[in-house]
Amino acid sequence: MYKFFSQIINIVPPEMAHFIFLEFMKLELLNKKYLSERLNIKIWNRNFLNPIGLAAGFDKNGEAISGLMKLGFGFLEVGTVTLREQNGNPKPRVFRIPEYKSIIQRLGFNNSGMDKFLLNMKALEKRSNKILGINIGKNSTTENYISDYKQLLNSCSPHADYLVLNISSPNTPGLREIQKKKNLRSFLEKIIKHNVNKKPILLKISPDLIKEDLENICEICLEDNFLDGLIVSNTTIKREMLTDKPIRNPWKINESGGLSGPPLKKLSNKILGEVYKKTKGKIPLIGVGGITSAEDAYEKISYGASLIQLYTAIVYNGPNVILNILKGLDFILQQKGFKNIKSAVGNKINY
Repeated sequence: MYKFFSQIINIVPPEMAHFIFLEFMKLELLNKKYLSERLNIKIWNRNFLNPIGLAAGFDKNGEAISGLMKLGFGFLEVGTVTLREQNGNPKPRVFRIPEYKSIIQRLGFNNSGMDKFLLNMKALEKRSNKILGINIGKNSTTENYISDYKQLLNSCSPHADYLVLNISSPNTPGLREIQKKKNLRSFLEKIIKHNVNKKPILLKISPDLIKEDLENICEICLEDNFLDGLIVSNTTIKREMLTDKPIRNPWKINESGGLSGPPLKKLSNKILGEVYKKTKGKIPLIGVGGITSAEDAYEKISYGASLIQLYTAIVYNGPNVILNILKGLDFILQQKGFKNIKSAVGNKINY
């Protein structure tokens, strides 16, 4: 069924294809499961049945959570949600690069706003065995961005198992500046005190950080009690990884926005390994960027990720990719003699 469905999706524009797929997920027609104790992991006092999650941006408004969970995910991250409804950047703003199975997008936090988002969350109050992260960001026109994050954190935390401060998207002007050493600690000090529900707070970081800013983030993780984890990483504005083979539509490389998919893997893994080493394995990391196979997932774990997220792989490989990765990852762990995910985390890193 999905082969026929994917043929239809691939001939329509990327955003329309995404809309169709989410509508399909709302029908909850698929129900895929793969259970293995080797894939279980406990983090933030939550029991994850497996480490594979859906990355933020796929279901921005939390509309298709039940259907998406049935694809076999161990957890979902919804959003990015902003305080007020936002149309995002002008279209076209999503560009497929099939030669690399990658995407360049500059959506700009397009979403229906917090009020509608919370209505969707309340409809899921009786959800069971669904671990849910909520990714929050500021509106593009907001001058007092601290206020946006405070209100979002306060309102969304009752519905989340963890929350993510998204300050690393390349598609909102000025957003990445918050990550800089001169701004970050002050930002976190003002935000974290509003975490009245004491939910785990994570920071999603850019793969394009300069050394000084990356080291500062790691220091904050070790020295302060602001953060409970990091997501490594967001999309990249770099393009040099798209130059080793011909592209049918080379003009797409020059489109502004964040690059995702396999070309991001090497860069995100490098940052992931550095963060794991600098934080001495003391803070949980979620690895994102370029995962299309069980081998890719295991590589993320070996560089320090306790959890993993997918997005672009679903676009190109379909929903079966989750089950295939879970089965393959279970086999790899067994083959290498690891009893569980936790025992394999960071095994490539030498302190």
